[in-house]
Amino acid sequence: MLTSATPSKGFLTAAGHGADQGLRTFDPFQPLADAERQRQRAAYLAHLRQRDGEIDFPRRRLPRREERMRELEANPLEWRGEMDRDAFYQYFHRVGKPEVDAKTLWLVAIAAANEGERFGADGETRRFDRLGPENVDPIKLYHVLQEEYHTRLLLEACRSLGLGGLTLKEPKFLHRLIIHAMTYLPDRLRYVFILCGEIVGAVVFQILRDSCRYFPESPEVEERLRSILDEIIHDELLHVAYCRMHLGPIGLRVAKAMIPLVTEVLMRDLPQLRALGWDRAGLIARLRAGIEIPAGVDWLAPAASG
Repeated sequence: MLTSATPSKGFLTAAGHGADQGLRTFDPFQPLADAERQRQRAAYLAHLRQRDGEIDFPRRRLPRREERMRELEANPLEWRGEMDRDAFYQYFHRVGKPEVDAKTLWLVAIAAANEGERFGADGETRRFDRLGPENVDPIKLYHVLQEEYHTRLLLEACRSLGLGGLTLKEPKFLHRLIIHAMTYLPDRLRYVFILCGEIVGAVVFQILRDSCRYFPESPEVEERLRSILDEIIHDELLHVAYCRMHLGPIGLRVAKAMIPLVTEVLMRDLPQLRALGWDRAGLIARLRAGIEIPAGVDWLAPAASG
């Protein structure tokens, strides 16, 4: 079982551990000078166009993501190991809390993480439809479509574990309230909430990726799960970097102060994290160690030393 006292092999555990793994991190609360902000924004947009292809917003498509989904769907995998699927569905649909093992709790956390992804993406998509996508920063369009692909990827992960046909519900009230703030407040305020949400979300997906070790009978399924989570984590880390571009020193200080509150809200929505050995203090300690710079993203590297 993963515990806050025994950190995983991912980054964001402790500064020394990350250094041992040769991983680079940046401080998401470090303000950027205007010139650096513009440089990073231009480099990020070029990265998105290369990684995802050109946006087709009316059809909600990113061509290279669509290729990835077609590949996954054309090559289905299904883990057939033992699992109490009835208990899983009781937990997931919030109709009961039977005693379950760590593997089932991990699966519930993966499925439940999808609810917030879907709820937030739906709200932003409706907002951009009203504004007209031609009037929206293209990076924001990439982000909302990436979130929709995250939903599809997480459903594919569940199908790989024999848990198809999931009906996603809305997240709990406080989680919805934070997502509404991310969507409807003026940019100066909403990016404080968005930055907090992206930071906490990125680290939670890393925790789930690092604790993905419950399916030794099917190494190809486990590899697919890790691959799906790695893809989501890459996006989420760069969402953090983009959110930082929108905030000055005061906004970043407010966001840093809000991290414990946002962490507590997420821990309430994903109580499985506690059952897997992570408490609020352990999660915040991991958050404070820095945010990983994904491999190949050299344009973000100067911020790691600043």
